[in-house]
Amino acid sequence: MMSEHRFQTVIARIKMLLPVYKDEDTSHAIAREVDERINKLEKDTNVIDTQKNAAIIAYEYAVENRELIEEHEEDIRELAKALERLASQLKELTRRFHLDAPVSKEE
Repeated sequence: MMSEHRFQTVIARIKMLLPVYKDEDTSHAIAREVDERINKLEKDTNVIDTQKNAAIIAYEYAVENRELIEEHEEDIRELAKALERLASQLKELTRRFHLDAPVSKEE
C-alpha cells in the first residue's frame, strides 16, 4: 500500500518524487532495483531510450507479478487439498473410535 507521503529518488538518471511504499528504506530499495534493471538493460542492449526501457522493465515486472500470482494460487489449491485430506482423516478417526457418540456427564 502506497502512502500519500513521497520520497525523492533518481531512476535512469531522472529525478523523481514517488509515493512511499511501506517506509522510505523499502521505497529506496525498490527504486534502486528498478534503476539497476534499467542500467543493465541499457548496457546489454546499448539502447538509451528511456521510454522504451521503462516499458520493457514494466513488462518484466508484470510478468514476474503474474508468475507470483499463479504460484500463490497453486499454493492455495494445494493447501485446500491438504485440508480436505486432513478433514477426511479426522472424520475417519472420529468414526473409527466412536468419538461422535454423546459424552456422558457422569463424574
